[in-house]
Amino acid sequence: MRSSDRFKVELYGYSENLINFVLAIFPPIVRKIYYKLTFNSFGRKVFIGEKCYFKYPWKIKIGDRVSIGMGAQFYPSYQFKDSFIIIEEGVLIAPNLTIFGAGHPLVNPTLSHVAGSVVLGRNSYIGGNVTIRYGTVIGESAVVAAGSVVIRDVEPFTLVGGNPAVFLKAIPRTAEGN
Repeated sequence: MRSSDRFKVELYGYSENLINFVLAIFPPIVRKIYYKLTFNSFGRKVFIGEKCYFKYPWKIKIGDRVSIGMGAQFYPSYQFKDSFIIIEEGVLIAPNLTIFGAGHPLVNPTLSHVAGSVVLGRNSYIGGNVTIRYGTVIGESAVVAAGSVVIRDVEPFTLVGGNPAVFLKAIPRTAEGN
């Protein structure tokens, strides 16, 4: 990395930490206004708990009626322009979720960078202390058990859990379609 690029990254990191520090002392309505201005898209009736961290917020899309528990961390890929973190409508997220939109491959991790969008499907529920890897889609109305590590797609209307997360059971669809 060139020294000018390194300086830009360090300056961005410093600015971001300062903004997060200041945001933490403001009431939720002020934080919400900031999020609406900086996120790629920000739906209606969105709740974001305290101490959440959003790296590159312009790479994050949030739908309507989303609730994000405190301490959640979102790390979309900066290098891949078509890689986003997408949270569709009605998603519930328990505290301390971590989403990584990028990483390194197992073969020669020092030379390359891999990324992919992460999609949390409509009406899905993500338990506490869950980690989700890049390129993963959580299907509609799926449930990810607390403490799970999701490294592959989760089918709609299923419950997964564990490290790595595996299928545990199907979730019945209700009369309303969910």
